This record gives sequence, structure tokens and C-alpha cells, in this order.
Amino acid sequence: MTISPEKLKKLRTHNGWSQERLADISGLSLRTVQRIETGATASLETQLALANAFDISPAELMEDAEIEVGSGGINWSGVAGLLLCIALMFWQFYLPGAPFFDFISFILVIGLTLGMAAISLGMEQALATLALVRWVFLLPNSETGLQKHLPNLNRIIYYCYSAGAISALVGIIAVLMYPATADFKLSYQPQSHVSMGYGIALLTLLYGAMFAELVFRPLKHQIERLLITHQATKGNQA
Repeated sequence: MTISPEKLKKLRTHNGWSQERLADISGLSLRTVQRIETGATASLETQLALANAFDISPAELMEDAEIEVGSGGINWSGVAGLLLCIALMFWQFYLPGAPFFDFISFILVIGLTLGMAAISLGMEQALATLALVRWVFLLPNSETGLQKHLPNLNRIIYYCYSAGAISALVGIIAVLMYPATADFKLSYQPQSHVSMGYGIALLTLLYGAMFAELVFRPLKHQIERLLITHQATKGNQA
């Protein structure tokens, strides 16, 4: 795996570290850090040490080269895994007879996540990163530049939780301020309309966690696995 000197320098300066500080945190020698920042090849142990120092995956330090990975096809494992997770969570709601899906809460989480990603990454990159969800169902086919998506996916995971938490908080406040004489227009009749309001508000937090942990984090790990497998195959052929 080739570490990008530019990425390494950017991460180091972003954290406000000198080369000496990075060497101390990673357990490497100062000379090793200096050599890598000038483009020298890093061993697997060095890659892992640097990645651990920044709390990222080794793939996120890779050069943005046009590396082609994936052979295409339907990702049956991804489809089965996602359906299994959703079915089990739906079953948990079915047991007490509570509704599992609320369309407005679902749209709120998606919209807020997209909005925060657009502010941070720009709309084009935000949409491109969200479009990677297709790989849950379809395997990548000779895709290039996968490593550049990893930092964006980290941000999307964070924004999913933020969107869910913000929507839940707004929903709870709305329930508390709802007129006592008003009635919720819902087909489902709970024991308490207030408790139903709280439940719907907290659904957004659930949806945010579901997007983060059932879709985007496994997707990030899938990309890392593809990159590592490609690098190992390339090393065996050399």
C-alpha cells in the first residue's frame, strides 16, 4: 500500500502535530516519519501505526491513484444482511403492536443528513457519497478512486446520528408544546397521544442509527476490504 505524503502531512497539520509529535504518538522514529512524508514506501506495520495514531483505517492514507477494484454482480450477502437486520427490528416493533415506519421521520433524517453533508462536502460530493448505497445491493465493477470516499463516509455516519438526534429533540419539544386539547391525526390509537408523540420523535433517532450502522459503516468497511484485498493480490503477483 502506498501512503500519500500529502494526506499524511494534511492529517498531521490538521491535528497541530509536528513530525516529532507524530513519531511519539505512532511509536515510529522521526526519520521514518520524515521519509514517508517525502514519498518513501511504508511497511504494513508502519501503515498500521500511522493509521492508529490518527484513528483512521490504513486505506484512508492511500494515494488517490486510479486503482480498479470489483468485478460487479449482485451483492447477495449485502441484500440478505440488510433484510435480516430490518426484519429483526420490525419484529421487535410487531411484538407490542407499535408502528415501525413513519414516512415523515424517515424523510427528515435523510434530508438533514444530506443537508449537513452538502454544507461540509459540497452537494456534488454529498450526492456521490450517498449514491454509494447502491453497493449494498450491487458489487462494485472496476471502480476507481474508492479510497477518496472513506473520509466522506465517516462524516456521513456522524451526520446520520446528528440528524436523528436533532429531529428527535425537535419532535419532543413539539410534543411538549402541543395544545392539550388538540388531537393527533393517526390511524394507530395509543394509550396516550403524548407517549405516541414521543415515540414518533424518537423514531428519527432510530432511523439515523440504522442508516449509520446498517448501511454506511458496513459500506465503509466493504470499501476498505476491497482496497486491502486488491493490495494483497497485487503484492502476491509482484
